[in-house]
Amino acid sequence: MNDLSHASTTILDFLTLLELEQVKETSNLFNAAIWQDLNQLNLDLNAIRQPNKIALAILDWCEKYPEIYREFKAKDWQKVRCDMVGEDDIDIPLPYLDGEAEIIRNRDRIQKIIQENQQPPNQDSPNNPEQD
Repeated sequence: MNDLSHASTTILDFLTLLELEQVKETSNLFNAAIWQDLNQLNLDLNAIRQPNKIALAILDWCEKYPEIYREFKAKDWQKVRCDMVGEDDIDIPLPYLDGEAEIIRNRDRIQKIIQENQQPPNQDSPNNPEQD
């Protein structure tokens, strides 16, 4: 019904926002502390399978940060995705408004981006096994 398409759109829009912010060298919206706080959303999403609850968890998290919430609600994310076509670094899927499997896949992509940004940016750990 309409609820599923609304949830799908919210999830895809948030995925778009995260992918855009992740590729920026410096972001006006997302600093290191906010990326760390996203870990709580990541943990919450692990237990959620219903599309509407995934969308609500995302909106609840966004509301904690007025600047992010305003940006998220004000921007036409469908237009942003259309404008991104052809860019090499960002891979945003086309929305499937009737597929719960696509919603879960987008949830998993959101979680992957959050997890990638939990690590320190310069994590140089040389693999130098000392075996004789």
